[in-house]
Amino acid sequence: MNKIRIIGLVILVIGIIIQFTLENDATDFISGLLIGGGIGLIITGKVGKSPK
Repeated sequence: MNKIRIIGLVILVIGIIIQFTLENDATDFISGLLIGGGIGLIITGKVGKSPK
């Protein structure tokens, strides 16, 4: 696994922990962003467009 996918996994775990420990509308939004971003990084494995 490369660094970006490991960071994505860490972000995903943090989002899941926030989802289950804190119960608030703002934390639901933040945890949703973290979970979605973590899944995106795990699947793609890159942050931006690669230069041509």
